Amino acid sequence: MRRRGAGPAVFLAAVAAGLAGCDRAPEGPPTWAADVAPIVYGNCAQCHRPEGPGPFHLLSYDDAVERVDRIRRAVSADRMPPWLPSHETVALADERRLSDAEKETVLAWIDAGAPRGDADDEPPPPTWPSGWGLGEPDLVLTMDETYAVPAEGADHFRNFVLPIEIDGPRYVRAVELRPGTPEVVHHATMQVDPTPSSRIADAADPLPGYDEMFSRSMAAPPGGFFLGWTPGRTPAAFPDGMAWRVEPGTDFVVQLHLRPTGEPHDVDLQVGFWFTDEPPTRMPVIVRLGGQAMDIAPGDAHYLVEDSIRLPVGAQAIGAFPHAHYLGRTMRVWAETPGGDEVVLMDIPRWDFNWQDAYRYAQPVDLPAGSMLRLEYVFDNSADNELNPFDPPRRVVYGPASSDEMAEFWLQVVTPTAADLRSLAVALTDKERRDRAEGYRFLLSVDSTDAESHFGLGLQAHRDGDLEEAARRYRRAVEIRDDLPQAWYNLGLIHEEWGDNLSAARAYERAVEALPLYPQALNNLGLLRARRGDLATALPVLRRAVEADSTNVEALNNLGAVLLDTGLYEEAGTVLDRAVAGRPDFGAARFNRSRALAGMGQIDAALEELNRALEADPGNIEAIMALAWQMATEPDPERRFPEVAGGLAEEVRTRTGPHPVVSDVAAAAYAAAGRFDRALALMDEAMAAARARNETARLPELEQRAAMYRAGRPWVERR
Repeated sequence: MRRRGAGPAVFLAAVAAGLAGCDRAPEGPPTWAADVAPIVYGNCAQCHRPEGPGPFHLLSYDDAVERVDRIRRAVSADRMPPWLPSHETVALADERRLSDAEKETVLAWIDAGAPRGDADDEPPPPTWPSGWGLGEPDLVLTMDETYAVPAEGADHFRNFVLPIEIDGPRYVRAVELRPGTPEVVHHATMQVDPTPSSRIADAADPLPGYDEMFSRSMAAPPGGFFLGWTPGRTPAAFPDGMAWRVEPGTDFVVQLHLRPTGEPHDVDLQVGFWFTDEPPTRMPVIVRLGGQAMDIAPGDAHYLVEDSIRLPVGAQAIGAFPHAHYLGRTMRVWAETPGGDEVVLMDIPRWDFNWQDAYRYAQPVDLPAGSMLRLEYVFDNSADNELNPFDPPRRVVYGPASSDEMAEFWLQVVTPTAADLRSLAVALTDKERRDRAEGYRFLLSVDSTDAESHFGLGLQAHRDGDLEEAARRYRRAVEIRDDLPQAWYNLGLIHEEWGDNLSAARAYERAVEALPLYPQALNNLGLLRARRGDLATALPVLRRAVEADSTNVEALNNLGAVLLDTGLYEEAGTVLDRAVAGRPDFGAARFNRSRALAGMGQIDAALEELNRALEADPGNIEAIMALAWQMATEPDPERRFPEVAGGLAEEVRTRTGPHPVVSDVAAAAYAAAGRFDRALALMDEAMAAARARNETARLPELEQRAAMYRAGRPWVERR
C-alpha cells in the first residue's frame, strides 16, 4: 500500500466542512458582518494590523472594502494567507490557510459588491496581548543598542548576538521573542552559539549585529529545536520532558528578516526565557537534507537538487524547517518506509523566499527504522522568475548570502530510546561532515581564494585529528585574509599540541590583533606567558580575557592563579570566588581559592577549601604542594604558616615516599620554622629522588636552597 497526503482524518474533515457549507440555506450574498469579518479577523488581521508586517490594516469594514481588488487577487491565487505547504502532506499544526468554502465566501462577497450587512452583527476586531504571552520570564535578553532600519531599501537579514547571562547550567522550557518593532520584522529565527564565533562576526561589523542570511558562525538550533517567530504566532512551552540545556557563556543569536516600510525604525528586540529544574527526558535531533554543490546557470528554469538518508533507527517527526533563497520554485520531502508506504513530510508547489517558516506536525509522524528520507528541490534561474534577484539572470552558486542559493530541509525527530538517539546522531554526524566538506570544496572550485572555505576544511580536518592538514588549511586561510581570528586561534591550539609554545603564543597574538576581545585566545595567551614566568605581561592579558567573557571559569581561574603568584591575594580571592560559583566542582579553582584564603591569613577556611578541592580532584598532589609552598615561603611573616605547611607536606610524603617536590616543600617548611638540620636532611632526600627519577634539571635549584639552609636562612619567594 502506498500512502500520500494527509490521510483519512484530513479527508473526512474536509468532507464535513463541505457538508456544513451545503446545509447553509441560501439567504442572499455573503455580508461583511455575518460572513467575511470572522474569516478576515481569524486569518488575516494578525499581520494586517498596527505593528504587524502587513502593508495595510484589515480591522474594519472600511479597511477591507478599500482593498477588495487586492483581496480578490490574493485569495484567488492562494497567496494569502501566506501558507506554503500544500494539502499533499501529513497534517500540520496551526495552518494559516483558507478552506475552499472560506475562499468561495470571500470571492462571492466581492462579486456581490462587498455588502456590509447589519453592523450590529459585526464581531469585534481582534486584540493582541501587550505583555509576555507566558507571564513574566525568568530571564530577559536585550540589545545593548538599537539597530536603525532605513525608510527605504531592499529587505535584508541581520543577526543580533545576545549573551545569556546565567551563573550555571539551566534548562529552558520556553522562549518568546518580542521584536519591539514588528512592523519592520517579517520573521525571525533564533539559535544558540556556545563558541565566540557569533561575537566575532558581530565585532567585525561596526553596527549592531552582522549580516548574512545563513551565517558561517557556529550558531545552531539548541538541542534539536527550531526557534522562530512570525506575526501572530502564539508562544508556547516545549512539550513535557523536552527542555534544552544552556550553559554559561552561551550566546543567543536572533536573525531578523527586516523590511523597510517607508519610515525609519529602530529595532530593539527582547527575548524572554522560562526555565525549569526538570532535566529533559526526551531529546530531539535534527535530520538535515540538502545540496552543497549548487551551480545554477543563467536561464536554467529547472535545476534539480536531490538528497537522501536512510534512518538506522525508528523515529517520530515532530517539526520541519525548509529553506531556500529566491530561485526556489518547488520542494518536496517524503519518506519511503520498508513496508512500501510513502509519507509526504513536506510539499511546497510554489516556494516563496519571503514566506519561509518553521512548521510543526499536528501529530508525531512515525518513521520506521530503515525508512529512506528523500528531498527534491527545483530552482528557476530564468527571467520568468519574478523573484530572481538578478536581471538579467546570472550564474548562482551555493552560498550563505541571500543572492546565493541553498537547498535545505531540517526535520526535527525524537527516538524511542537514548541508544537509538546515539545511533542516529552518529549517522547524522557522518553525513553532515561529508556534506560540509563537499560544500567547501565546491566553493573553492568556484573561488580558490575563499578563505572561509579553507578554514571550514581545516576545521573538519582538526576534528578528524589530522593536524597537519588542519594547520595547512588554516595557514592558507590567513594568507588570504589575515583578519580571521578563529583560524589564528586554532593554529595556536595545534602548535600547543605540538609543543611549540612560542609559535602558539604568536598565533594567539594574531587572533587578538584581529579580535581584541577574543576570550579564549586571550586566556590561552595569558596562560602561556604565565607558564614561562612572564607574570607582568600575563596579568593584563588575563584581565582582558575575563573582561571579554566574565563567565569563562578557566580564564577566571588562570587570572586568579597569576594574582596569587604576584601576591594580590584579596583580588585573587574575589576572582576565584566567581570561578567556583560558576563551576562548583572545578577542583583547580578550589585549590587556588585555598591559596588565596591562606594568603589572607584565613588558615582554617583555606584548609576547609582544600578539603573541598580534594573531593573534586583527590589525586592532585601538585596543587596541595603549591598551597604548602606558599604558606612556607610567603615573604610576609604575618602570612607565613610553616607548621601547617610542614604538616601538609609530611602527610603527602607518607603516601608518596621520597619525592623531589614533596621533600623540597617539606624542607622549606622546616627551614621557615628554624629547623635547618631537618630541612637539610630533606634536601638530601629531594636531590637523591631527583637523580633516581632522572630529573637532574631540578638539581641546581635544590642545591641553591640547600646552601641557604646551611647558612641558617629560610627560602622566601621574591616578587
